[in-house]
Amino acid sequence: MKKLLLPLLIPYGIFAQVGINTPTPSATFDITAKNSTGTTTAADGILIPRIDRQRAQNMTGVTSSTLIYVDSIATGTPTGNAVNIDSTGFYFFNGTAWVKLNSNIYNSDGTLTENRTVTQAGNTLAFNGTSLNAFSVAGSTFSVDAANNRVGIGTSTPTAKIEVASGVTGSSGLKFTNINNTTAPTSNTSPLGIDANGNVVVQSSVTTSFRSFNINATTPTSSAVAIGSLEFRYPSTTCTNTDSYIQVRTTTGTNNTGIIHGIYRTAQNGSAFINSVPLTITPTFANIGAGIPGNPNPAMIPVNCTQDGHAQFTFFSYVDKTFYRVSFHIADGDGLGFGALGYVFIELQR
Repeated sequence: MKKLLLPLLIPYGIFAQVGINTPTPSATFDITAKNSTGTTTAADGILIPRIDRQRAQNMTGVTSSTLIYVDSIATGTPTGNAVNIDSTGFYFFNGTAWVKLNSNIYNSDGTLTENRTVTQAGNTLAFNGTSLNAFSVAGSTFSVDAANNRVGIGTSTPTAKIEVASGVTGSSGLKFTNINNTTAPTSNTSPLGIDANGNVVVQSSVTTSFRSFNINATTPTSSAVAIGSLEFRYPSTTCTNTDSYIQVRTTTGTNNTGIIHGIYRTAQNGSAFINSVPLTITPTFANIGAGIPGNPNPAMIPVNCTQDGHAQFTFFSYVDKTFYRVSFHIADGDGLGFGALGYVFIELQR
């Protein structure tokens, strides 16, 4: 026995290196494949001790860097020193618990134990995905919908290129640090507004609409003009010396309440100015101002075609916070050879 042990102990003592399948080990323990090339079917390699999770969980006095292969998780529980053992594979002991070998964010979840910084320098960092919520922070705090090329803030299901959900009714969730209500406006710009679906759109603070129409023609043309939430018209298609009345209705299906200002009407036979009065507009066409106390006519704004009637007024809607500036004109132009005509011009300002 001494003759057998001596050759093994002497190299170990002199060189402090052991080789298997090599006479010249290049490390403390060097295992060289018996067949490093060729077509042989004989197996080469190292078999690390194979145990189940329960066995790993019950080990005590384990030295750090100990390596095992867990071949079953049917036993034991992912608690204590086995808290990380959730699948079969190689594990090493870090002094406290078994840690999965080759564990990273690409094949398993993880938890940061300290602050980390990624220094990109001149390099780029790209995330490629095709899922609805391909990249997110805390669920819906920030979400990238890679399937539809959208970004959500406060929502994981954005319906526009950028959608912000503040979670508070009446609050947009948007704030601009370097501009406020005292910032001087820039010329040649358009204001932004919000449509019925919450989309941010470019809008003009002033919108106008104009229509001319024929009266007493073989085929009279429509005088109706829809703008904002209202539609105005001159209902008569004949030019007579009898007063007709400007009519209005809402296009929303509900009433629109406000106040009518600066009512001024002129004609060849006289002019008149009418004071401001409240006005409720319904979804059905009706003469403007019907039933105003003290008005000689049941309708406030009569216009006479033969007398070349003209009327103008403003209506402020309490419902949609909008000013309507309206001008109506009708005239009997037969004496000038062009027949009876009319026009309506409306300016809307929010």
